Amino acid sequence: MRSRLPGVVLCALSILAAGCRRGSPRNESFPSAPVVLISVDTLRSDRLPAYGYKGVETPAIDSLRRDSILFERAWSHVPLTLPSHASILTGLEPSGHGVRDNLGYRIRASVPTLTELLKKQGYETGAAVSCYVMKGDSGIARGFDLYDDAVESAEGQAALGEVQRAGPDTEARLEAWLASRSQDAKIFAFLHLYEPHTPYAPPEPFKSRYADRPYDGEIAHSDAIVGKFLTFLKARGIYDRAVIVFLSDHGEALGEHGESEHGMFLYRETLQVPLFLKLPGNKRAGETVAAPAALIDVFTTLAEAAGVSEFKRPEGSRSLLDPPGAAPRRILSETFFPRIHFGWSELFSLFDGRWHYIEAPRAEIYDVVSDPGQTNNRLAEKPDALRALLPEAQKRRPPYESAGDLDPEARKKLTSLGYLSAGPSSANAGDLADPKDRIATFEELRRGLGEFNLGNAQKAHAVFTKLLAENPRMLDVWDMNSKVLIQLGRPEEALAALKKTVELAPEAARQPYLREVANLCLQLGKWEEGEKHAEALRALGDPEAEDITARAALGRGDFAAAEPAARAAYEKGKGKVKVRGALVLGRLAVMKNDLAAAERWANEAAALSANDKVVQSGLHMLRGDVFARKGLAHEAEKEFLEEIRLYPARLDAQVSLATLYAAADRREDARRVLIRLVSRQPTPEAFLLAMRTFHQTEDPEGEKQLLLEARRLFPSDPRFRPGS
Repeated sequence: MRSRLPGVVLCALSILAAGCRRGSPRNESFPSAPVVLISVDTLRSDRLPAYGYKGVETPAIDSLRRDSILFERAWSHVPLTLPSHASILTGLEPSGHGVRDNLGYRIRASVPTLTELLKKQGYETGAAVSCYVMKGDSGIARGFDLYDDAVESAEGQAALGEVQRAGPDTEARLEAWLASRSQDAKIFAFLHLYEPHTPYAPPEPFKSRYADRPYDGEIAHSDAIVGKFLTFLKARGIYDRAVIVFLSDHGEALGEHGESEHGMFLYRETLQVPLFLKLPGNKRAGETVAAPAALIDVFTTLAEAAGVSEFKRPEGSRSLLDPPGAAPRRILSETFFPRIHFGWSELFSLFDGRWHYIEAPRAEIYDVVSDPGQTNNRLAEKPDALRALLPEAQKRRPPYESAGDLDPEARKKLTSLGYLSAGPSSANAGDLADPKDRIATFEELRRGLGEFNLGNAQKAHAVFTKLLAENPRMLDVWDMNSKVLIQLGRPEEALAALKKTVELAPEAARQPYLREVANLCLQLGKWEEGEKHAEALRALGDPEAEDITARAALGRGDFAAAEPAARAAYEKGKGKVKVRGALVLGRLAVMKNDLAAAERWANEAAALSANDKVVQSGLHMLRGDVFARKGLAHEAEKEFLEEIRLYPARLDAQVSLATLYAAADRREDARRVLIRLVSRQPTPEAFLLAMRTFHQTEDPEGEKQLLLEARRLFPSDPRFRPGS
């Protein structure tokens, strides 16, 4: 890695005192000016040409920098996406707004957001975000007229932190919203891009151009997206009039200190971020500020620049336009990621522009001016700065907070399903392991994820199993191991692993994991268990509860219960929930032999998911059912086979295909499909379903063969005993 801190020599002394700014300082406000916030997630400042890096080309960002004030020492308060953006939009450190991790935490209701303040000033407000953890139910969407967070995974095949939407799609959503505003509207627009977050997979031409540096390729790709957005702003007459902030929420470790990615440590590579401020008419264009800036300063800067009435600065926050001469400051950063996800000690740090103190079971202090790579811990020398930093560190130490209280009814539902709270350790931080001593575990996890992404399920499972034997509290590893076990054809073990994620997650962060359990239950034909999980989700206020209830009722043949739940999912749901509601209504129409209605629902589901990269599970299944009922066997076969290719775990598609083959007197083909079904998913439910299909298609020999195998595999299951 190339480390570069421009201006250090010229400004080192003034950094420690009043700050250093080249150019004439002025504090200005721009009432009614358009306000634009561009956040490129996971972008470290020292990988941009604007900060001295030569390894990537970023013409759009370079152009914006020429029109802007650049802040050399911008610092994040937390190396995690949601908590950092919460700080940007509230002007508070994580302990102030209450969001300490990417899942389960919400911005406190008493804390106003920048969006809400601008909304009261008459601004129209729109945002488009690119990753799952920025979903609006965390409170991050408060005050937005549009908050486009339609980011969903393809049937749970990725870790939640990696579920993302392509940046060009996100940019197009926000561009469309802006295009619908009147030319003279007061607007606040927030664009969030997830490139260059992992996985580093830039498209062409950046993939080839940066073949040996995919992180840089992702940066070049994000630059192209930013460039398209800025071109649009100029064409709309917004750019010149606007206050524009360009930043990142946190950086990225590329192997430094043994860390890949971010979240675990608080070193400079994950905390120092790019920060530009462009003013209307390009005032003060090209200036550079070397004094430390904090991401909480963005809130104050934009609120004051927009002329928010009766605005009061949050404690510790400053305006990026403040003149030099302000008192020295120390920027607080934290990470509870090691504690919440691994049961290790949290970390926090103070940065004064030169000295960076990190509080840990084994504390550290670095002089980042002479040692920007932070390789020489000076703690044993007890430098003078330590005497000032240590007392303040003790005073400002952020307390650990759980994700919030769970509704008693929701807790009761979860307890009835066997989920007891086993979240983050409540031990004192000093009693927990130092993440520095456990970072090798992180590298093993990364190796396992690499094997998983390459399709080496057996190797990935071996890595994950070893990690869980050493530390059974690793929530994310249980989650990934469940996905590997599905690929290995061990669904019951996968379900057990997935249930561990619900147990380990903080209570208020359990919803996404509970959804995954419910959906896997449905894939395995465990309709009643899936429905019970839907009841727990309903108690948590989850909008997907109706969708899961509808599919579970359909699976067990209770069409009367399936229809109202599916209609509620379709009418009230968004995204895939709405699509799945339409698909269930289509399946119900097939059961009534109302093929015209079934076709309409199939077309509606297709239209709703037209922009999805992967066809929604169930769409080819519904089309196959319609063709089969019409007697179009060849067309039905093609649809069922495509459904199974895309979603090999779907039992109903395999049953429908086997039934189609039996009706066409293709007995051997039907038997092959059902034998393959139980081979891939050797569960009691799968055997019962296949046996029922053999019975209904009048194949007693096939039914008997499966019964004998089921008795061998599940000797204690009473459903397979003689006379059952």
